[in-house]
Order: sequence, then structure tokens, then C-alpha cells
Amino acid sequence: MQYVFAMMAGMACAFAAHAEETPAWTETGNVTLLSDYVFRGVSQTQGKPTAQATVEFAHRGGAYAGMFGSGVSHAAYNNGDGAEIDLYGGYRHVLDEQSNIDAGVVTYWYPGARYVAGTQTIRYHTADVKLGWNRGSFNAYGWVTVSSHWFGYAVNPYSGKVADTRGTTYVEANWNPELAPGLAANLHIGRQTVRHLGMYSFTDVKAGVTQTWGNWALCGAAIYNNGKVHDGALPLWVFFNADGSGKRVVGKRVQVTLARNF
Repeated sequence: MQYVFAMMAGMACAFAAHAEETPAWTETGNVTLLSDYVFRGVSQTQGKPTAQATVEFAHRGGAYAGMFGSGVSHAAYNNGDGAEIDLYGGYRHVLDEQSNIDAGVVTYWYPGARYVAGTQTIRYHTADVKLGWNRGSFNAYGWVTVSSHWFGYAVNPYSGKVADTRGTTYVEANWNPELAPGLAANLHIGRQTVRHLGMYSFTDVKAGVTQTWGNWALCGAAIYNNGKVHDGALPLWVFFNADGSGKRVVGKRVQVTLARNF
């Protein structure tokens, strides 16, 4: 679910831009090693490390498109191949030298991942539209799910009935001020509201730092998500393995990432 590319707040390591003549199209990207893949404060790998890669093509007129790939836990996405592939695109409209508006769509794909609820086969594929404002080291974004089910969340755990979670929203604010040359703070807060399945709603926060050396970046962060792990004996934010064991995927955690930009 989370990308480590620039438009996903609180996950990516930021690299300094180099001033030069801009061609019609530019290609950017990175490869990243993570101690834990955390998306909106939820661990997608049950606290285990993984690798990710991103490539993006941007036109000087403002249009852009890209692809992101990551490993994920089989416990998070049942019957899947343990992979996430995201395709995204949009348009960034420049307001002035320091700010722009960013509008676009992101599709998250989990090959093979599915489960059966009643007579329905539920897949984890999700599509979000987004609108954001960037100014200097600060940005704010809103995301709305336009697919039928938000990351496979489709069954009310109390009633067992299938719910349509289209219209689920996420709003976030991020601030990455420079503390010293090559060193920046990473501050994030977000609120996830799951439509028709409010028991899964949460707030997540992050505080960390990024140190860059040329095209390399090392990030360390403390992350907290206040989502409910259980409601009494009922598990909520717990991902279960094939052997029936489960791990909580919200709460407090530490994340370290090493990225190489190109």
C-alpha cells in the first residue's frame, strides 16, 4: 500500500534537486531497502524487511506517470504472490516558484491475492484519486478510494455482511524542514476513515530524519498508529499466517530505510 516515491508522505527519502536545463521528459526513480514496509502506519510485512523500486516519467508541462513495486506479507494479502505493484499518474500545476497543486490517480495491485466472502470473491486491488498542495518542505493531501473495496476490507467483522468501502478517505499533512545541509526532519500526521467499516479507522503519526549523501539517503523514523488491534476477543488490525498465528500490524514501531536515487 505505501509507496516510497515522492507523492506518498512519510515513506520516501527526499533527495536534493539539481538545477539544470529541463528536457521535455525526465526520468527519476529509486531502489530502497526497508527494515519494515509501513503504509499509513500499518506494517505490510509484519515487521520484516523488504525491497522496493520506483520509476517515474514527468513532462515539463506537469503531467507524470510512474510505477512502484514492493514485497508484502502473504498474511496481509491472502493467496497472493507476496508482491505489490502500483501504477500512478497525474498532473502537477505550478502556482509559483515554491508551490504546486498535484491531482492524480493511483492503482494498487496485488497479483493473485483474493479471498471468498459468501458468494463473492474479494480482491485486494484498490484505486485512489488524490489532490494535494505542495509548498516548499510542506504538503497536504487528500485521498478517496474509488474502487469497490479498500485494500480488501469488505466484511463487517461483527455481522459477517459484505460492505462496500468505496468512498474511504485519507487526509495527511507532511513537513520536511532542513535541519542542516543534507539533513532533514520528516514529520507526518494522517487520518484514515474507512467507509462502512469504521472499526478499522485510525490516525497515524511519524517523526524521523533523513541524511543524504549525493544520491544516497538513510532514513530513520518512529511511527505510531492508534488503530484497534482487538475489540474484546475480536481481532481487527491483526494479520494471520497460514498456520493460524497472527501479528498486530499497528501501534508503535521503528523503521529504517536506505535508498539509492537515480
